[in-house]
Order: sequence, then C-alpha cells, then structure tokens
Amino acid sequence: MSITKRFAEYIHDTSYETIPGDIHRYAKLCLLDWIGVTLGGSREPVSDILLDFIDIVGGKAHATILGKGVKTNLMWAALANGTMSHALDFDDTHKDSGTHPSVCLAPAVISVGEYKKSSGRDLITAFIIGFEIAARIGAAAGSAHYEHGWHATSTIGRFSATASAAKLMGLSVEQTINAFGITGTQVSGLREVFGTMSKPFHAGKAAMDGVLSVALAKRNFDSSHEIFEGTFGLKNVYAPHSDTSQILKGLGTTYHITNVAFKPYASALATHSTIQAIETIKKENQITAADVHTIQIEFGELPFSVVNNKNPRKVLEGKFSVYQCAALAFMEGRVNRDMFTLEKINDPDIIAFRERINVLLNPNLKKFETIIKVMTKQGQLLERFIKVAKGSPEDPLTFLEMKEKFMDLALPVISKTNAEKIVDKIRHLSEIADITEIIELCHPSKTA
Repeated sequence: MSITKRFAEYIHDTSYETIPGDIHRYAKLCLLDWIGVTLGGSREPVSDILLDFIDIVGGKAHATILGKGVKTNLMWAALANGTMSHALDFDDTHKDSGTHPSVCLAPAVISVGEYKKSSGRDLITAFIIGFEIAARIGAAAGSAHYEHGWHATSTIGRFSATASAAKLMGLSVEQTINAFGITGTQVSGLREVFGTMSKPFHAGKAAMDGVLSVALAKRNFDSSHEIFEGTFGLKNVYAPHSDTSQILKGLGTTYHITNVAFKPYASALATHSTIQAIETIKKENQITAADVHTIQIEFGELPFSVVNNKNPRKVLEGKFSVYQCAALAFMEGRVNRDMFTLEKINDPDIIAFRERINVLLNPNLKKFETIIKVMTKQGQLLERFIKVAKGSPEDPLTFLEMKEKFMDLALPVISKTNAEKIVDKIRHLSEIADITEIIELCHPSKTA
C-alpha cells in the first residue's frame, strides 16, 4: 500500500473518539498559541499589505481574517491568517520534523471550520490528524532537506493543511489521495528569503495551497497516487536522503504532537538558548552589559547556518541574528516582540555590543545545543551549556505562562473580556458546537 493511500485511510477513518483524551490537550494548546500569535501578527506591516491585496481581488465572505474583522473566501483567509501567524516568528515548533506546524495547519482548520460551522470536536480531530501527517513526513525528510535550502515549514507544512481540510470537508479516500498529489506538485519555499516578509508568506501559502488542493479534489480533480514515494515524487526530488521506513509506524497510536514546543521569545528558535543563558548569567551574577568584555557562542551546524548574522539590516533579519538577540538580552534585560525594530537594529550602542560577540561552529553540538561563554572586564569567565531551551517538551511552558503570552499578544488587538473568553473556550473546546463563537471574539476592538 502506498504512503499516500495509508495516510488517506487514516484521515478518513480517524474520529474524535479514537484519539486518546490526553492528546486533545496538545491541540488546544497549539490553537490557543496560534490565535495569540495571529492576533499579534495582525499588527505587522505584512498584514496590511495582504488586506489591501485581498480587498482588490475580492472573494465571497466564507472565513474571517483574525484581528481584522474582515471576511473573505477560504483561500485568502488561510493565506492571510497563515502569514500573520508566522510574522512574529513567535509560533510553535516541532524539532523532529523541522517545522513550525501550527502556522500552516491552523489557518486551514480555522478557515474551513468556520465555513463548515464545525464543532470543537471536529476542530480537534482535524488538527491532530494534520499535525501527525506533517510531523511524519518532516521527520522522514530529515535535516538534509532543510540544509539543502528548503524551508520545511513551507514544503512539509502544506500537507498538514491538506490533511486537516480533507477531514473537515469530508473527502473520500480517493479524493484525499488526489488532494495530496495536488499539494505535492505545488511544493515550494526557499530559505534564501529568511529575514523578509516572504518567510511568513511561506506559511500562509502552504495553508492556502492545502485548502485549494482539497477544494479541487472535492470536485474530482485528479493527481498522482504516489506523490511521496513515486519516481519523481517528494522523496526523490525534494528529499533524496529521506528515510521513509518509519513514516507509517504507529500511525494512529503514537502521537508526535506531544513533542510540540512553544516559544517564550519572538525570534528564531536557534536564538532562544542564547537568550535564556544570558538571562540566567545576568541574574545569578548581577552583571550588566557594561561588565561584558566578550561573549562567545558555540552552535552546531544547523543553528550556526540560520542565525549567524552579525549585521542585520531589516527588522525580520534581527530575529535571525543571534548577535542582535544577545545584545538585546544583555542591554535591555529581556527580549520581547516589541524590541525588534529598526531603531534597535541601528542603535549605535547595540551595534557596538554586537562587535563583542563571536559565534563559532562546534560540530560536536547536537541540534540546538548551545555553549555560551561570557568574559567580564574583571577577567571572570561565566559559562553555560543549554541542552534544550525553555518551551521545549523537556522544559515546557506552564499553562499560566502560555496564557500570559496569549494575553500579551491579544490585548493590543481585542478586549480583555474577549481574550479571557477565548482562553476559556479553548480549554472547553470539545464542548463548542460551532467554532464561529470563538472566531467572533477575535474581531478588533477600538478600546483594546
């Protein structure tokens, strides 16, 4: 049996009742975090560009653009919500697949769910299905896919959007197989655009393409039945070094969503260990930026290739510069989403501090393991080794911390009353009859 057919059967046969209750919790946390980062992203310049574009091209009012109170068709809503949710680079991550899962998956789930007036149970089921399929594809593709220059969130994430939308749209097994084929032939997303608006656009386009693929397949638009393992399929063209031997193992019984990580900082994941280490060093040793002579940061190959940008020029580049993030952590005492500005990037004092930082490649370090060495002007060496950053499955954020993050992102856009209601409704998502009652709470408030 082909991988595609087995995935399609899993989507068709899985129900809310067949998914263990403790797994539902992870979907709720992902959705709460995603709504928060989407509302936060609705304030970014890229959101207004998309809103202007959508206003010009038009579309029937099927689904809502969160934080804007505007309704458009399913595809444009998925595009806008997906792009906005990745604009802050504050969204969840899944290390095994190398993706930001929810920014491709949730926009499709929310848009189609609103259109279909789906229940909370429907939403949870579709979300978990989409997450599991993309996580398995990403894990099989491996790090070589990303290292070759593909943005895995974009290339892999669109299959999660396809899977979840197929479930909510009620596609047959045959139609779902075709939907995967249609999605596979649209795969794109290059790391060259990191640090620009095109990176979050990857997430929005992946969500949009997933919805488009399902809409076409629903009308019996056909495609390859072996889009993953076919001679010219995803594996052989995009991920020739992939290992598909485990891709179906435990499907429906083993859940990758339990390994989701939530970000405490609005920057590239590879910068988090550095920020965390500096916060700890500062607190434990009562030192300031003025005490620092030099900082040495050691990374493994993957993070070294992603965040080794000493002279960021744009706001989004600052999120991918460990130099900028380290400087902010020392000079400002914290790193929050409002600190990634052109003013901070061009601040002479921050530029001067970046010159004290050296970033080295340490091939012995795994994944996001990081070594930080701070040499003070008094000759004291302060060293920290971070194996996993805060927010990872091994050191997770508490629900209170996640709620605080959500409220911080939501309150500039919606009222506190509505924000509190969203948190409560997500906690009781399985009891919601129509998810529209959550989406309506995401409309912007003049008094927010």
